[in-house]
Amino acid sequence: MNRRDHLGPLTFDELSSAFPRQYREMHPNQREAFERIAQVGGSVTLEAPTGSGKTAIGYATLRALAERGEGPLFYVVPNKALVGQVHTLHRDLTEVYGRNEYECLYFPEENYRADEIPCLLLTDCVHRVDQETGETFGRGRRCPYYWAKYQAKQSPIVVCTMAFYLFTQLFSREWEEPAGLVIDEAHQIAKVVRNALSFEISGYHLARAIRLLEPFAPEGAAGLEEFLSTMNRIVRVKRSNTPSLLEDTEVQELLMVLMLIDHDLLQRRLQSAVTSGAIDVGQHVEVLTRVERIVRDLVRYLRAFEFSLPTENRNPLNYTFAYHEREPVEGRRVNNRLVVKAYHVAPLVRSLLSSSMTLAYSATIGDENIFGFETGIRQPTFHFGSDFPNENTRVFMPTNTPNLAMQSRGRRDLANSIRRMARACRRFNDAGHRCLVIVVSDAERQRFLRMAIEEGVDVVTYGDGVSARLAAERFRDRGDGGVLCGTAANYGEGIDLPDGRAPVIFFLRPAYPSPQDPATQFEERRFGSRRWSVWNWRVMMEALQVRGRNVRGATDLGVTFFISQQFRRFLYGSLPNWLQPAYRGELTFDEGIEEALEVLGR
Repeated sequence: MNRRDHLGPLTFDELSSAFPRQYREMHPNQREAFERIAQVGGSVTLEAPTGSGKTAIGYATLRALAERGEGPLFYVVPNKALVGQVHTLHRDLTEVYGRNEYECLYFPEENYRADEIPCLLLTDCVHRVDQETGETFGRGRRCPYYWAKYQAKQSPIVVCTMAFYLFTQLFSREWEEPAGLVIDEAHQIAKVVRNALSFEISGYHLARAIRLLEPFAPEGAAGLEEFLSTMNRIVRVKRSNTPSLLEDTEVQELLMVLMLIDHDLLQRRLQSAVTSGAIDVGQHVEVLTRVERIVRDLVRYLRAFEFSLPTENRNPLNYTFAYHEREPVEGRRVNNRLVVKAYHVAPLVRSLLSSSMTLAYSATIGDENIFGFETGIRQPTFHFGSDFPNENTRVFMPTNTPNLAMQSRGRRDLANSIRRMARACRRFNDAGHRCLVIVVSDAERQRFLRMAIEEGVDVVTYGDGVSARLAAERFRDRGDGGVLCGTAANYGEGIDLPDGRAPVIFFLRPAYPSPQDPATQFEERRFGSRRWSVWNWRVMMEALQVRGRNVRGATDLGVTFFISQQFRRFLYGSLPNWLQPAYRGELTFDEGIEEALEVLGR
């Protein structure tokens, strides 16, 4: 019997004793969560409203395990902004990020990040930190990336992104299986893992890699040249500058070429050329970094193409598409690209969970079966209500707005709806209330911006060198503008605007997938009519996330307007029971504005 079995499941007393003392008291949801965790005696999933103290629940769970001396322990979040946020709340956690967040010391005169150099080929780097001892391999300063990772390995509890946890545990197993794992915003894990395991092959960059390799590894370079030739021929047949899904026979062709390349020999030849100085690293940093990735990832490419093909026992687990784009670089008119997208990641996620204690939670779990299918997280699930007063919020589904589905809307419906939102924003701004406007496409964002300017609305958005993160900070922290506008991909979740920063939200339409998107085509092939249950679950979760951007505490006042009649089919049914009394589906758009002004004027 191992030590974990001997210690048994966490008790309520252990969990409540580990509750962070900076909070004055434990909320009812937090107390009930600890009771459920103790009752189950193992892994659980919690659905609890925004602002109900989920972070403190996760922290206390890991801290209770740490008090027992158990480890390793991980608090995992979707993005690096949340890593910083959790670390700010709980300073005893050790934060660690991916390579792109750390400077490289190998080239002192340059400002390279650690992911911008061929790190694994630089075996003479004096800054590299031994992950067993914490000592450098020379007398240089410690590499910030490897030092951060070493410190994390000495820490009782690590907070990191889902992508960092995936790569360090999946490909290198740098930590043992965790004794405790907390997954925050668990509904996002499938999307994050899919993005992390997907990759793009650029014909232009592959050609540059081949030219660099030819003198040192002619056999490998010839194999890559054959792969590039096959790829270019397939893209030419597609004759499309929009993504086009590859057929099984085309994927099979690419796979057969890759299988003939001796990956190990190519890697040895490349390493030898760098070590001997035959390749001037300083002169070829950019292209060598790409070559390193290509050579390192050849086995990954091979497996990805294999998983893009069906077998007798399973459907494809990945999908592959190609397109070309006009890029006037080095005299080339067209750059062909091949993209392999991971899809069925649920078994992979399951393999990364803690067998002892995985606590997953989100404000939006919805249908447990679909959540489990998407994420791979299947464990006892508990749904919690809210102690927020529902009279402080409204969810408006106006009666007189159009259906903005592509096949249903009239010629002017989209433009009229966007104009209507801009005018409503002006009215709310005049009353002292700032707004968040969520659209789906960048074309809709640009159109709203033009119309808002015509209506005299001061809009903050991204573009022209301003990132989505910086635009949000200017609006939220500096108080710039009366309206923040962006797509659901950028501002649908992960941005918090409580305390009157944006008490009014407009959400134009649900982000159903485009028929031209290869992901849509793949899901149509894979699931047939059953795809609608997954698509509807996704837009339901998205709608709930958007609604929660401005109501983060019991004293917040906030309203949300859902514009397209597409929302009417599912919006009320997707709301948790405690929020349903706040739904208004019988008012016109203007009547909703009047009621919203009354609520916000309290």
